[in-house]
Amino acid sequence: MNEINLNRIVSVAALALIALPVGIACIILGFGMGDTPCILCWQERTAMVLVSLISLFIMRYGLKPKYIGALVLTAVYGLWAGYRHSSAHILRDIGQGFGPAIFGVHTYVWVIVVFAVILLFAGAMLLMQGDKLNEKPAPWSLLNKVTINTFLVIIAFNIVQAFTQTGPFPFIGQSDPVRMSFDKDKIIWSTGNWPSFDKFSVRGAFTIEKPDFSAMTVNTDSKASSHSQLTQVNTVALPAEIEGVVTGLSYNPQSELFAVVSSDNWVYFLGKDLTKVLAKVRIDAAFSTEISNLAGVAFDGDNSVILTADHKSFARVEFDPSAKIADYYANFMAGTDGVKELKRGRFETARAKYNYVGDIAFDAAKQEYLMVTLPVEKRNNLVLARMSANDLKLNSEAVIGIDAKVLPQVTGVAVDGEQVYLLSNSGSQLLVVDSNNQVIEAAELTGVSNPQALTLVGEQLAVVNAAEGNNTVSFFNK
Repeated sequence: MNEINLNRIVSVAALALIALPVGIACIILGFGMGDTPCILCWQERTAMVLVSLISLFIMRYGLKPKYIGALVLTAVYGLWAGYRHSSAHILRDIGQGFGPAIFGVHTYVWVIVVFAVILLFAGAMLLMQGDKLNEKPAPWSLLNKVTINTFLVIIAFNIVQAFTQTGPFPFIGQSDPVRMSFDKDKIIWSTGNWPSFDKFSVRGAFTIEKPDFSAMTVNTDSKASSHSQLTQVNTVALPAEIEGVVTGLSYNPQSELFAVVSSDNWVYFLGKDLTKVLAKVRIDAAFSTEISNLAGVAFDGDNSVILTADHKSFARVEFDPSAKIADYYANFMAGTDGVKELKRGRFETARAKYNYVGDIAFDAAKQEYLMVTLPVEKRNNLVLARMSANDLKLNSEAVIGIDAKVLPQVTGVAVDGEQVYLLSNSGSQLLVVDSNNQVIEAAELTGVSNPQALTLVGEQLAVVNAAEGNNTVSFFNK
């Protein structure tokens, strides 16, 4: 391709990029309709402006390797910015989003399309160069003048919008900006959204600390008002071969089996006296659906259980003496024969979306799985989520009403008819929740230490005292 044709193509491409996505966003959506960019929108628009500027350099000085490299790097950054922006909204319900939609698609999704086209265009241009780059600049033309003047005009509009609506450094705008205005009383300049790394997580402000079930904090302010006390009637030491901190316990009266999960991703099936391990496997957490830091387990059949990680990824496994661990290489890291995996997946919630959970229970009458959130400072929620056992989708979520200064850390859940029992780790209490999702009763649990799991065994409650190498189960009369 000769330098004149190359110059024309690059000039038209630069003109289209600056006039359409950048020009429409600034002049029509901004000055015309009052749309103000958020922080992420400004990143995307800046990347488009830089790509346009690099195209002007190619147009003026020829197709040099340094310009190609700069264009690709900038376009990749813009593509990342588009994915980063879209990822927070693209899975919302149909039609939902931020800002105006163009042809049914919101602007931050169009960003991905724009930068994908830029990269495809750059690749096609390089292919058409053959074996050598045409670095010779073409004579300056009217088209070049139109392109660069259009660029300068649109940049001027962007400068006005940026400095009036966002402000000079160190102001960086808002994550959810107000309508564009030149009334000084309505303009908001903000420094509240500077990015930060929190606990070595690139999620920044979205970081929610994972629960450490081996070292949870006691907090008397999380105690609900109580007028009763449950006394231990028996304590059983779990087998020493159990690795890690026990975080889940469930019992099935038909098969007379106990199921236990630990923080080290082990699943154990035990006999009714809790002293003998009948079978065990270690869940492979690194591949397929990531399931690490197991938080709870519940029988949903005579021999089958569902186990959940703290982040609501789950697996269903079954005690089957005929199962061979060699057949489940992709599922289990280690263990014995006698366990097979049935399914893996992820529970999706709404109110509980940004909270971890501490246990899971099964309501056989309603065919639902139950989980309760672990409150944290950023997401101070105590939510009871019910998932359908039929399609594993969300049936309902409800905020649990409780009379306490601080919301408790619930690490055990069990169902008894219309009532739900919750084990408060932070308050060492048994909480009773009625059908209206209100805590109607609380009882003190004596002699427990780091209570991590709860299950019903006939007319008794079994509570795990979790400690690595010394996990025990205490039994209480209801």
